[in-house]
Amino acid sequence: MSRDTPIDKQRRSTDVSSDDSRSSQHGGERRVVTALCYDLIGSTNLFNLMDIEDYQDMIAAFQQAARQAITTHSGVVRVEAGDGGVALFPIELGPRDAASAAIRAGVGIVKACQRLARELDRDDLRVRVGVATSVALIRDAQLQNWIHEPVTGAALALATRLEAAAEADSVLVSEETRNLAGRSHAFVPEGTRMLKGFSEPENVWRAIGHRRELDRFHAFGRLDGTFVGRVAELDRIEKAWDAAVGGKGQVLAITGQAGIGKSRLLRQARRMIHAQPARSLFFQCLPGGFRSTLHPLVNSFSQRRSDAADGGRLTVDAVAAQFARHGVEDPEVIGIFSHLLGADGRNEAFSDSSPKSIQKSARQALSKVLSVICGQTPLVIAVEDIHWIDPTSEYLLREAARLVPTLPALLIVTSRENRHASLFDEGEPEHISLGPLDHDETRLAIAARWPSHRQEALPQLLEVSERISGGVPLFIEEICQWAFETAAEDAMSVPANASRNHVSAFEGILNSRLEHLGSARDVARAGAVAGDRFTVSLLRPLLPEASRKSLLHAAETLCESGFLTRVRAHGGIAYGFRHALIQETIYNGLLKTQRRLLHRRLFMAANSNRAIAGWLDAGALAEHAEAAGLPEHAVSSFMRAGMEHASRSAMVEARHHLERALALCETMPNGVSDELHLSVLTVLGPLLTATVGPNSTPARILYEKGVEIARRQPKEDQPKWFPLYWGWWLTGQNFMEMHSRARKVQAMLSGIADREIELQVNHSIWAIEFNVGRQGEAQKAIRAGLALYDDEAAKASRNVFGGHDAKVCGLGQLALSLWLTGHTEESSKALADMVAFVDRIAHMPSKSHSLDTEAVSAFYRNDHARLIEISGRMGDFAKKHELQSLSALAMLFRGWATAHVENLSRGHEIFRAGLALLRELGTVADLPIYLYMHATMLGQARKYETAIEVATEAIREANATGHGYWLAELHRRRALLLSCAKVEEPALLPDLRTAIVIAQEQGAVALLHRSQRSAKELGLAGEL
Repeated sequence: MSRDTPIDKQRRSTDVSSDDSRSSQHGGERRVVTALCYDLIGSTNLFNLMDIEDYQDMIAAFQQAARQAITTHSGVVRVEAGDGGVALFPIELGPRDAASAAIRAGVGIVKACQRLARELDRDDLRVRVGVATSVALIRDAQLQNWIHEPVTGAALALATRLEAAAEADSVLVSEETRNLAGRSHAFVPEGTRMLKGFSEPENVWRAIGHRRELDRFHAFGRLDGTFVGRVAELDRIEKAWDAAVGGKGQVLAITGQAGIGKSRLLRQARRMIHAQPARSLFFQCLPGGFRSTLHPLVNSFSQRRSDAADGGRLTVDAVAAQFARHGVEDPEVIGIFSHLLGADGRNEAFSDSSPKSIQKSARQALSKVLSVICGQTPLVIAVEDIHWIDPTSEYLLREAARLVPTLPALLIVTSRENRHASLFDEGEPEHISLGPLDHDETRLAIAARWPSHRQEALPQLLEVSERISGGVPLFIEEICQWAFETAAEDAMSVPANASRNHVSAFEGILNSRLEHLGSARDVARAGAVAGDRFTVSLLRPLLPEASRKSLLHAAETLCESGFLTRVRAHGGIAYGFRHALIQETIYNGLLKTQRRLLHRRLFMAANSNRAIAGWLDAGALAEHAEAAGLPEHAVSSFMRAGMEHASRSAMVEARHHLERALALCETMPNGVSDELHLSVLTVLGPLLTATVGPNSTPARILYEKGVEIARRQPKEDQPKWFPLYWGWWLTGQNFMEMHSRARKVQAMLSGIADREIELQVNHSIWAIEFNVGRQGEAQKAIRAGLALYDDEAAKASRNVFGGHDAKVCGLGQLALSLWLTGHTEESSKALADMVAFVDRIAHMPSKSHSLDTEAVSAFYRNDHARLIEISGRMGDFAKKHELQSLSALAMLFRGWATAHVENLSRGHEIFRAGLALLRELGTVADLPIYLYMHATMLGQARKYETAIEVATEAIREANATGHGYWLAELHRRRALLLSCAKVEEPALLPDLRTAIVIAQEQGAVALLHRSQRSAKELGLAGEL
């Protein structure tokens, strides 16, 4: 590329750590400028080796990728010549951010070139990048397009020389660039170089990567000064760490009021710990985080962009890379965390797993992660502000606390409230409760932070400053900052309201400081409404009368004043409050009308243009809409948030959002919000039945309300709300009530010309008619329903109604019913049809349902050899898809078969383990049958008394719930057990008579034959 950039040969070393904007006598302003230069290596050789058109296409592709890397990081290409170019980065970013952005752009160019080389299969395609910073003279720095104005300074020339000195695929930076970006990037020293055109040697550094986002105490080099006090607390932390290093992990909880110094203590502890070899994991909970699944982990991903339309969505590759940095490459760990984080490209099969199965997988993954990391070096895990933690993170934190005592690890959490007391299951953690600094410590802290140019005022204000601060470190900082900002000596008086309590004094000082900041005060207020993060682009619609330039200036002023910190995010700069208490105090000081207006402006802007605040999820938007007085928008957003969290198995968070939407609906006038109300109920209902059970009070109440509202809707709208009718049937308290509701739904929706609804009505009828023992009605409903089956409609319905395909269910239920009624051959055919069909549709939940049906059929027929084979397939399928409930059923049926053909004791043990797991999971669907199996095996073990008790419990359960189709067999089994226990014959007759009567009433020919045969074997046939 051309090397004709002017070089300042008389360059002198200049301190560029602050923005020098003095005007020059020649016109223009002195500003700190960062420049980037890039160049392909050996492009002439490439030209000679390649076809001219291929070469031209390659250069065009390279330049496009380079431009994108530069513009993505706010840079502007100043010169583009052939195989290289020069770029500048806006002075509006500030020197530190501009330097950091230029380095990220340079690394991006290298990666883009490597990617292009792979695509073209060329190992000779390499690039060099140089980045330099210097003071420069800009003709008119106030112009919006100043970057195209003449710029006189060393940065452009130095960047060119650094690029020429760089190795292939590397980024060399100047000393000043490295000093500015040292907290955001890692560097390797490359020694001192004499560069052409420069009289003095230059210390050169190679940029090797972007560090993780820094916490609020280190943002842009901003430290909170001398650490004062807390000697005893640090000593306790040090002892806990020593114990952890020795293999006895510890859990510490640091608690105290807002601003008391929990984060400072934690920062000091981490600094102390890192004097030794150790690995650290730091997670920050944020205000409002309860609504956002795993938000402390999500925010630890440095590549998330603050300005991306999708909020910087995570990908599976990013999740894998994050874990790989800690030596964890287990695909199962990556898979489950990608699911929980909602990463793009995740395995969607996890969505079909039960919440308890997901929790189990997450526990196992966390255990693997901690074991791998602690196997390398002792580990400290810090989780800040757990009073804002989300339920999924809390669940994993509990598990981490349970695992840590067995590892060389120290877990430290901080909290405002005494949250730790109920958070940890495995005993109370060591508790460090922080109070205010004592008298001497408070005075020392004030003296350490008091501004140097106000030292003469310190003696007269020390006592009152101590009194109004109350020894709270954050309050001390604000008092000292107020003293720093006070312009004149006669203004050095404590705010009038400082005599009240410490919190009121804090509010007064904040207000006093803001009053002196002019228009920056409005930005602080808008930011307080925006939340934990905001950008200048977001501030513009919140404060439409302000220009972008004035907003940027105000935000920077607030940063310099200690109200805000810059929050690094890939691709842009965002701002956040230095402490949550500052944000809360400013927000609480707003009038209700001001709050509502700002919330409304924010919601309308972000809802219409997601790129403006892409980090806000649907739940956050919903809260802004609610605060803005836009209930319908809030309900819609809460619904979206609920569905998104449910897809990630974050059921607690999902329920929180949906119940909030429901509460808002109930504040609207009847009729006005019916459709919205029904929509929320339709989404929330399945979540409640999945998490708290179909027989739970919340689920029953929800569906009763849903049907009540749905019934007053026009007839043509009824199909839309059929899921509520289905849920109302499903949440009946027992089979008898479910039977009644199924028939009522059929009557309510009669005349609705919708084949799919008619099919699903029959679906509910055949399921319940079978269970109550009315086999003729069940078979009739099955045949009527299957005649309506539509392949296309089924693709959606099989995920909504019953969680399985209606045809698979119908064929399976028909096979079982036909066997009960004595049609064995027809039953076998229906069973074979079911298996063939479920394999064709390849729907995992339906396959699980069909395996259960196959097992039950083999159980009915006493085909133990086949049952062993089927239970083996069930177990394999359950393991592959992580289906705990199916795994439990496989154990249950395998145990039953094993007890009959191999070993009674071992089989019974396997059976009981399966039944225990079903009870733990809350998925015991056919308890009377399982108790029948249990009683039978007890009888085979000659434990007759216990067996009779279990059989009696099964009969009682069946009668109470209406679970009637196996009731005849239960009575027959109890009669046989009574006989084995040598009970007199007359005592057997009631059970045998009942078994025969029930079988006859139900048309259960197979069960009738069994009862008659048993009566004959017992010699009692003539007495029945």
